[in-house]
Amino acid sequence: MDMRKNILFGCILLALASCGNKDKGNIIPLGNDAPPVEEAVTNNGTSDSADPELITDRVNAIYAAVAEAYPEINDITPSNDQLDDAYCTGEWKTLVQMVNSKDAENMGRGGFFDSDYWIMGQDWGKITISNLKVDVKDNTHANAFFTLHNLGSQTKVQLELVFEHGEWLIGNFIDETHKVDWKKNMLKYLEKKGKELQEESANDGIIEYDVP
Repeated sequence: MDMRKNILFGCILLALASCGNKDKGNIIPLGNDAPPVEEAVTNNGTSDSADPELITDRVNAIYAAVAEAYPEINDITPSNDQLDDAYCTGEWKTLVQMVNSKDAENMGRGGFFDSDYWIMGQDWGKITISNLKVDVKDNTHANAFFTLHNLGSQTKVQLELVFEHGEWLIGNFIDETHKVDWKKNMLKYLEKKGKELQEESANDGIIEYDVP
């Protein structure tokens, strides 16, 4: 009797684990060529996860998911929350939430996100990337450089990547063509928002923020 109970309990645990993995996989498809990278240390002390080829595959797979999330013909504006959840660091997601909270508190005064860091614009067509290069800083930090193609425009992009929770995630987006550092601008926006709102109220004027 005890053996049958143990077998049943084990089956329940396996079923729950399977459901949890299925839910996670439904967020955004990674693509067939770049599963999450497991961190392993070689004999010389370097991490297998820091292999530039693996990171290159990871970035290609991420932007394949971006292209799928932003189809060429779609009447509904995609939400980038799923992309953030799947491919961005905890710090990045926290900053985005803080900025959105500030915008909600100051409804009617304009918001921060008047363009989309995933596609470097407001509108989109076929999303592709080219000339991808990876610069590995250490086992947990790397930069990716590529050209983003969207509606005939070509934007030079830099991603700051962090190895977190067993996979490479995006910690910052930098539009090198238009000199926009998204993380830096979010921090600046959060720091100055309160003070500038007080000045706006006192002067009954409009404050223009130096943000994308």
